[in-house]
Amino acid sequence: MDRSAVEAWYDQNHSRYQDLTSTAETLLTKLLQGKSIPYHSVSGRLKTRKSFLDKWDQKDYSAPEDIMDVAGLRIITHTTAEVKRVCEVIEQEFTIDTSNSGDKAQNMGVDKVGYLSVHYIASMNETRLGLPEYERFTGMCFEIQVRSLLQHAWAEIEHDRNYKFASVLPKEIQRKFYLVAGTLELMDQEFCALSSEIDKYAEMVTEQTEKGELDIPIDSTSLLQYLNKHFEGYDLKSLERNFSKNDKIIQELDDFGIKNLQEVDELLNQKSSSEWVETPSSSFIGILRRAMILKDAQKYFESAWHENWDFIYSSKWKYWEKLGIHKRDLEKYVKLTYDNPDYIELEKLDSN
Repeated sequence: MDRSAVEAWYDQNHSRYQDLTSTAETLLTKLLQGKSIPYHSVSGRLKTRKSFLDKWDQKDYSAPEDIMDVAGLRIITHTTAEVKRVCEVIEQEFTIDTSNSGDKAQNMGVDKVGYLSVHYIASMNETRLGLPEYERFTGMCFEIQVRSLLQHAWAEIEHDRNYKFASVLPKEIQRKFYLVAGTLELMDQEFCALSSEIDKYAEMVTEQTEKGELDIPIDSTSLLQYLNKHFEGYDLKSLERNFSKNDKIIQELDDFGIKNLQEVDELLNQKSSSEWVETPSSSFIGILRRAMILKDAQKYFESAWHENWDFIYSSKWKYWEKLGIHKRDLEKYVKLTYDNPDYIELEKLDSN
């Protein structure tokens, strides 16, 4: 097949493979989210015309369709443990060309270190191809790469600095590259071990809270496990928003004098769970802050607030009053201003 015909094939099929790339990217994202598998990113790319033709020139292909990575997807996870879970989903949900797929780590000698990644040549399975929205992808395949963040870091560095210049790198520099690769691999293993320990700790906290054993120090993991149990049956995903990104609430609880889950339980038992979540857009962070204010507004604003938040939406104030938190009480310990009709601003009282 002459090169002009190959160029024409790429031009004619470009939009089809672009469609395949975006569809596969969306599908993979939904599958991982549906399985609650955490990941760093899912991205798709279409091989450029130049890259496609360069690959054709480099190898003895009989037809353009033999280039199987025109459409490519890359899934980057946080740890190698998540790589395994992602691979299980891919193997369940797609038709895999096993002869052209593989795990780079398994093909590497025990005395070697370097680029580690799982590569699949995949296509939509028969069930999906039977659906109108997928039938147009019959006979088309795409590549899926799965790797952890640290594996990705090494792959990018190696590709940029080693692969392109392998013929001119001195041995001592190349040796340093592989020492770094080995260190990254060890770090990946340690992150997996740490992640596993955190999961086991979370399970322990859940078991103890279910038994009513709440003499457990507060940290982000123990507090979240307790709150999920306490507010079981409510929209936990909504209640949890921003919780993992906000460590200030742990410090606020500590400064307020709340040191363990038993004390958190007593704090929240001032009201029923339904009363706490009645406020629109309630969150665990907001609930805990309102609970401290209800318990002792003076103590909260003088010892724990630290101006970590500085306004209350005007539309939500009626819910605060329903809990028993009134403006006249807050104004003893914090300055409230009403310049904006949408929210009430909070400021420190003038010490004078």
